[in-house]
Order: sequence, then structure tokens, then C-alpha cells
Amino acid sequence: MITRKTALVLLPILYIISTLALVYGLGYYYDFDHTVISTGLLFLGCYILSSANKFTLISLLVTFSVLSFYFPTGINYGKPTADLLMPLLQTNKLEIIGYLMAVKQQILITVVFIFIQGLIYYLNKIIKTQKIKKNKISQFVSVMSFIFFYIITLLGISYQNLEVNNSAFLKNVISAYQEINSIHEEMKKYIGSNNNNIRVSRLNEDDNTEIFLVVIGESVRKDYLSVYGYPLNTTPFLNTANGIFIDGLVAAGPNTEQSLTRTLFKAYPEKNKIDWEINFVSLAKKSEYETYWVSNQGTSEYGDNIFSALAGTTDKSKFLKKGPYYTSFNDDDHMLPIVSEIINKNSNKKVVFVHMMGSHEPICSQINDFKSNFKLNNQAGCYVASIEKLDLFIKKLTELMKGKKYKLMYFSDHGLSVEPDRIFHDLGGLLQEYQVPLFYLAPDEKKHILVKKVISGLNLIDLYSTFINIKTNVTNENYTFYYADKLPDNSNPIIYWKKYRRLSDLVKNQPPITDIEVNSASVNIKHQ
Repeated sequence: MITRKTALVLLPILYIISTLALVYGLGYYYDFDHTVISTGLLFLGCYILSSANKFTLISLLVTFSVLSFYFPTGINYGKPTADLLMPLLQTNKLEIIGYLMAVKQQILITVVFIFIQGLIYYLNKIIKTQKIKKNKISQFVSVMSFIFFYIITLLGISYQNLEVNNSAFLKNVISAYQEINSIHEEMKKYIGSNNNNIRVSRLNEDDNTEIFLVVIGESVRKDYLSVYGYPLNTTPFLNTANGIFIDGLVAAGPNTEQSLTRTLFKAYPEKNKIDWEINFVSLAKKSEYETYWVSNQGTSEYGDNIFSALAGTTDKSKFLKKGPYYTSFNDDDHMLPIVSEIINKNSNKKVVFVHMMGSHEPICSQINDFKSNFKLNNQAGCYVASIEKLDLFIKKLTELMKGKKYKLMYFSDHGLSVEPDRIFHDLGGLLQEYQVPLFYLAPDEKKHILVKKVISGLNLIDLYSTFINIKTNVTNENYTFYYADKLPDNSNPIIYWKKYRRLSDLVKNQPPITDIEVNSASVNIKHQ
């Protein structure tokens, strides 16, 4: 039994522990400045004043307990901003599921924090049973003081030029949400519109390509493909396929939203602007190609609508998932019959976009019935198997194209942090999350060519333009697969995470895991 005296000693200690946990868990420590101390004092003040009565105490403890669900994100990435919250809203919910699985140890901090809030309530209850009642005026002042601190702590106060606690947590969340909505409204206004200022012409009038196939990969790191030097044979088809393999594509961002919005659309880093009118689909339509979008990703939910909106501007789009991204684990192979139907529909020139699930986390759920040469006894094993599965998918696509004049372009949106038992987004800090594969295949290619050249994902729209045999006044025609080795060296390209920065800003390095167990029946595993 805890006595009142013991409760009086323990309570201030728990207030301080909880205050430090809030400052740490809500991400205030991430960008440490003078506001961290003032924010901490506000949290502490709320705890002290909350003991005014039962209502204020419960209100505070419930509020802070709810905020603690942000701890795993705040610890890793800092305070809520539009750039941080947008991936949670604009990418699929499977990424969130995978993310929660990856940070389960940090979720324990949330659990402990909530337990402490319950203990604070219990100790206050012990103290109250023996405490002399305050008069009504004193009680009123205490409650109003608490409400004042409560509002400032969570929302801050802005009046004309006066701002108090500008970094208040809920204020940041509201501001971020408003910014995200503003971006969406701009996107909806311009995406699919006919920009008469874009001028397009053919690069080569003699090009007789019938089908341009653009395959958008998901969460694939370059260093796990044996065609790029991974010591286990994860890409037996690509290892010898005739085509051009670029060793050096740097993704524009570390997650789907931040990467593809700056890859599929024209981005201007110097203006911090994305031109929604200039994109992969609009350039193809300006060139009078038929356009098709086949996706193994979701069409509904707030997060999927940028890319489903882009898909909606094609002549025809087909999504395997009728609802959100996480509605089912459809195999990428289910897109093959749809692609086959499209390419055999007529003889018109067409651009076909294929958006894969690929190596998306939770990774082991993506393998389905695929017979891998590697044992799926941990997360890393599943990731390696997903690369092997990608290789077979590309092979099947080329087999569909046999007898046709086609060109195939593949790139991945971003990579992932791969650990033996954990695969997750180490957003912004890991070099390998930006190093992704890029290659070009065509039936008339006679050689397997590997080009070591760093290319920014921001320039992929330039490369795509020449890939579909056009030059425009909004893209750079110097970016071609055939002359990629002649491009100027750019060893430190621009990337995006919270803001535009340079690749050299990344400080984390994670070599690929190579001690993956091999199935006893498998052969030819070592990369030749």
C-alpha cells in the first residue's frame, strides 16, 4: 500500500520522467533548440496544474496518452511536418503496417508511458483522499490556469505579431494537414490539364517501336540484384539479358510519395515546386500515343490518390485492388494477362505503365506461392526472394512481347533498410534507400551493357522522354540510355527528404546481407 507521503515523493519524479518522455517521443529533441526547454516546462506545468480536480487530471492524462502513439515516429524522424505526415497519408497503408512491425521495440516506450500515466492518476487519487478541499475561488483559478497551459502546450497562441509556443504539437499537425490539402488541391487542378506551352516532336521518325513498357518497381535496392554485383544469383535472367543497365540511379526521395512525385512529375528543386501538368502520362499523350496504366496498388484512400489520379489521365487504367492498397496481397503476376490484352489490342503505338508491389513490406507477404532458391526463414531471406521474383516477372513480360517491337524501361521508387529480422523505411538517412536499379531492354539490343553513371531521379523524366522517342521544350534530350555514359558526372545529386539536399548529407551506410540460407535443391546460386 502506497502512503500519501510516498505518493508525494513519487509524483514529481513521474512528472519529470513523463515530461522528458514527451519531449523525446514527440520529436522535439530531433532539432534541438531553445524551444525544447520551454516546451518541456509547459508539459511539466500541465502536469502540476492538472491536479486541480479529477476532470483536468483525466483530460491531461488521456490527451498525453493519445499523443504517445506518435512516439515511434517522433523518435525516428522528429516533429510532425507536411513532409513527414504526407507519406503516411499519401502512400499505402501497407507501408504503415510494415513500419509498425519495424518499430515494435519503440512502441514499448508508448506502452510504458501510458502505464506511467495510470500510475500518476493513482498517486493523485491517494493524495486527494487526505487533502483539504480548496475554496471555490482557488479551485476556479487552478482550473483556468490549467486550461491556459493546456491550450498553449498543445496548440500555442497566435495573435497579430505575438506567437507563444509556435512549435506546439497539435499546431504542427494542423499546419501540416493544411499544407497537404493545399498540395492536393493544386494537384487536382492541374493534373491531366492540357498545357499548350509543352511542345513535343519525334526524336527519330524512323523508330518503329510499337510498345513502350514502363515498369515502376517498389522498394528495390540496387545492391541486392546480382546483375549489379550481389554475390547470390538473385537475377538469373537479367544477368545475361541484352540491354543497358545503369549503375547509379539515385531515387528522388526515400519513400513512394516523395520519390515518385518528383520522378513521374517535373520537379524544380530551385523553386521547391512540382509541375503537375508535366508528367510521364501527359508527355506520352502529347505525343499521341495510346496510354495504359496497370497497377497492383490501391485506388482509394487519401494516400493513393496522387498516383491513381495520374493513372486516371491515361486512356485506360486497371487496378488489381478495388479499394485501399492493403485490401489484399495480389501477386504481381496477376497483371500479366492484363498487359497481354493491352499489347494485343491493336497495332497503335502505346505506352504501358506497370506499377508493381515488388519488394514492399511486409515483405514475406509478397512472396505468395513463389518457389525461391532461398530459405524464407527471416525478413532478409524474404527480401532476397522478392528480388528473384522481380527477375522472373521481367522475364515473363519480355516473353509476352515476343514478336513485337517493344522497349522496356524499369526503375524502382526507393529502397529499404534491410536487417535479418526487420525491413523498414530508415527515412532520409540511409544511402542505400536512394540507390535503386534502372535498366532498358529491347529485342534489337545485341549486348549486355553496364554503365556506371550517377543519375538523379529528378532527371528520370528526361530519360523517359527520349525512351519514348520524343524531345520537348521541358525536358533534356541529352538524357538517353544509349549515351548515358556521356552525361556529365554528378557524384552528389540533389535528393529530397523534408527539404532538397545533397546525397552527401546521408551519413548511414548499410552493406547488403549476403549470408542468406540457400535451399538444398537450388543450383547456380553464386553469381558468375
